[in-house]
Amino acid sequence: MSTSHQETDHAKAIVKSFYDGGARGHITDFASSLAEDFELFVPEFLPWGGKFDKAGYVALLPGVAKALDFTKLDYLSFVAEGRHVVALIEIGVQGTDTTTIISEHWDIEDGKAVRLRVAYYDPTILLEQLGAAAVGA
Repeated sequence: MSTSHQETDHAKAIVKSFYDGGARGHITDFASSLAEDFELFVPEFLPWGGKFDKAGYVALLPGVAKALDFTKLDYLSFVAEGRHVVALIEIGVQGTDTTTIISEHWDIEDGKAVRLRVAYYDPTILLEQLGAAAVGA
């Protein structure tokens, strides 16, 4: 296998380990796969939206897992080229029978995730459920 194929396969394995950990209820275990200078970009309209560093990302993961059901995750597309991985996922919204679609763009360097940019296809159901949870809290 060529080095570029190995690099691509390794990048995909790192990203897949994040989703696998979430499905097992171990979402913060992924912290060891994050570079010290990791950056996260999430749309501002979400309660966990904004730009975060490694510590900020790890701190908000438990809240994300309370909103999104990683046991109900399906890959619509999972592709990589070199060190860039794109996961188009359909994931359950906690407390509902519905799902939402998210596109996550990961960059991997030296065996660690250095950047994640997240885009939500239609967050309406998620935002409605988050609003209902806040009212019921």
